[in-house]
Amino acid sequence: MFLPRSRLLRLAILSGVVGAAATGCSTSVAGDAGAGGPIFLADSASFSCFRNWASTPGVGPAGAPDPSAATDGGIHAGPMTTYINMKPPHGSTSFPVGTIIVKEQNDPALTQRQIFAMVKRGGDFNPSGAVNWEFFELQNIDTCNVSIVWSRIPLGTDPYASNPNVCNDCHYLAKSNDYVWTTGLTLSSF
Repeated sequence: MFLPRSRLLRLAILSGVVGAAATGCSTSVAGDAGAGGPIFLADSASFSCFRNWASTPGVGPAGAPDPSAATDGGIHAGPMTTYINMKPPHGSTSFPVGTIIVKEQNDPALTQRQIFAMVKRGGDFNPSGAVNWEFFELQNIDTCNVSIVWSRIPLGTDPYASNPNVCNDCHYLAKSNDYVWTTGLTLSSF
């Protein structure tokens, strides 16, 4: 059964609140998608203060196509820094559900920077593309807060809609690294 994103988010939040009350701890916006496994639904608060996370310069893996030139004509252009909220355990063959990777331009003024993110959503999301990953474009509000310009796979309202599969087309080429390009985030390096 298909549930609208707002209903899924409410169910996930309710699940998290009940879980937190039972354990006495706070929890992320997470839930269980049943047969698809655990899910993580990101909102703007999920990206809060991402510059405090582990970071690495944003470049493609050795021998792979330059992701700034693939498919999109340069969506990820310019000097950028990549941030990750949690590193996978040693020996992992994929990033865990709840992993957030943010790629931000270095040069423009804070509120003018182009920022993209991918979130390991899980639950068999995006089955014909970068499986289990959801893509985002973000906008800085201040040094710690962002708004979401678009999420999911860009369709209709964003400047990349001329190719609605632009994120999947490029990230699919990095399937062997769980669809993640950045050299410092190569699974074999953890």
